[in-house]
Amino acid sequence: MSEQQDKPYDGDTINDGATIASKTSRWVKASMLGLAGLLVMTGVAYVTARAVTPEVVVFDMKGTVDLFKQQSAQLPLDEGSAKAMTVQFNAALTDSLTEWQASHNAIILVKPAVISPQRDITNEIRVDIARRTQGGQ
Repeated sequence: MSEQQDKPYDGDTINDGATIASKTSRWVKASMLGLAGLLVMTGVAYVTARAVTPEVVVFDMKGTVDLFKQQSAQLPLDEGSAKAMTVQFNAALTDSLTEWQASHNAIILVKPAVISPQRDITNEIRVDIARRTQGGQ
């Protein structure tokens, strides 16, 4: 028999094994803690990016202006009234788009400039323009 096998375990032998296990356990705990921290930071970064990134929406500017021209052409207006109505429409259009953009944290693009499908806010803006031009600002 070898001398190592006959020798009973002493305190140093037991402590050596415990120390190795303890160091391994600390390493595993530290790694898991680091991984958990990384996951938490990734989640916070994702939520922050989603919260501050503006939404991209489209608006049919040409269609809205053409609709206004078509409707105003059907009205019996003199030049001064037509000019006043156009100024009122332009102000309502600008104010409506500006207010919608600010309240929704969005970037508004005209339809022809966008290839991919995006949310269309044309009807919402047209309703708001109609409300504003009828004096309900």
